[in-house]
Amino acid sequence: MKRNKFIYLILLLLIVGCQNTTQKGTKEETSLDENNLLNTETPKVLVYNFHSTRRCVSCLAIGEATKKTLNTYFAEEMKQGKILHYIINVDEEKNAKLCEKYQAFGSGLYLTQVLKGKETTIDLTGDGFKFALNKEEQFIEILKTNIENLLKP
Repeated sequence: MKRNKFIYLILLLLIVGCQNTTQKGTKEETSLDENNLLNTETPKVLVYNFHSTRRCVSCLAIGEATKKTLNTYFAEEMKQGKILHYIINVDEEKNAKLCEKYQAFGSGLYLTQVLKGKETTIDLTGDGFKFALNKEEQFIEILKTNIENLLKP
């Protein structure tokens, strides 16, 4: 009985923690012309970093590790438009359609390859929460490998 209460308390703290920390100065990018992207003959990778208005330390770590990975390993691809990074606040009404598409109602990290009218999506949310905060290099390697694979035709 005490063990169950302890587990519920930990879960409650995790949920509340994600709701009680805010990050300022984050650039929010939500403009997306999906029709234009769907007709591409070369792969494009869309990196969606979903978050709520208030973020826990793990949510912040996922965002920072994602930026670090993109800037370190994929700066040229981002400059060329082969990789597009979107930071999406799930609490903003203007993002409702995209959040519904990815079923993102809190923190989430999704990679979507767009090629010849087809989309392939990988959900890295679990890996982000598992590794980004305490094993950042392992998370960066997972993210890097997945992006490299999605860039291949």
